[in-house]
Amino acid sequence: MTNPKSTGGLPAGSLPVQEIFGPVPQGEGPFMGRRACFVRFGRCNLHCPPCDSKATWDNSRYDLRETCPPRTVEDIVQAAAAHGAGPGLTILTGGEPLMWQRSTAWAQLLEELPGEIHVETNATIAPNPVTTRRVAHFSVSPKIGRMGAADPQKKRLVPTALSAFADLAQQGQAVFKFVAGDIGEVDEAAQVVRAFQLPQARVWIMPLGDDAASWATAGADIADHVMHLGFNLSGRLHLTLGVR
Repeated sequence: MTNPKSTGGLPAGSLPVQEIFGPVPQGEGPFMGRRACFVRFGRCNLHCPPCDSKATWDNSRYDLRETCPPRTVEDIVQAAAAHGAGPGLTILTGGEPLMWQRSTAWAQLLEELPGEIHVETNATIAPNPVTTRRVAHFSVSPKIGRMGAADPQKKRLVPTALSAFADLAQQGQAVFKFVAGDIGEVDEAAQVVRAFQLPQARVWIMPLGDDAASWATAGADIADHVMHLGFNLSGRLHLTLGVR
C-alpha cells in the first residue's frame, strides 16, 4: 500500500489549521449575508502588510506550529459540521488554502466536507481538476497597492493562475476581489483587470479597513469611482455588525 501524499512536512492525512468558526454571515462579496462556516488554513506564499490573519503565515511574530497545528481530515470535517458546514456555505480560507491542494488530505477533505464549498485564494496558484470539480465558488483576490507592497509583482500576479481563474469567472464559478484603500488603488486594480483580461462584471472592489470606521471612510472615498469603472463594491458585513 502506498502512503498518503503529504506536503510541507506535515503528518500524512493532516492539514495545518489556524481556526474553524461559525456559523456566521459571509461578510464579503456576492455571497454576503449567507450562513457560513470558515476553515482557515495556515501558511501563505505572500506577505500582505495589512493582512488580518498574520498568525497563519508571519513566522517572525508567531510560532506557526502552535498557531496552525496539523489536524486530521476527520477532525476538520467534524469541527466544520459542528460550526455550520452543510446547511450553510463551507469557506476554505487562509493563509493560502490552495498551497495544500496537491496533498491526499486536501482531496479527501473536499470529498468529506458537507455542503457547498467555497475557496478564498490570493490568485497565485491555479486550482487543479480535483479542486475545481468539488469547489462551487472561488473568491480570487489578487494583491495590489498596500496589500501587495511586500511582494514583487511577478510573485503576486501570476499570468497562468489569473488566466485559469478568468476562465472560471466566465463560467460563473469565480469572482475577483481587489482590496483598495483609495482611488489610486482602484485604478491599479483596473489596470490588472485590463492587462489580464478579467471579466469586468465579475470584479468586486472591497474598501480597505480592519474596523467599521476605517472601512466606511475608505468606502465613501472610492464608491463613486468604482461605479464609474463598471465594477461592483463589496461590503464587509462582519465589521459593520461587529461579529466574526
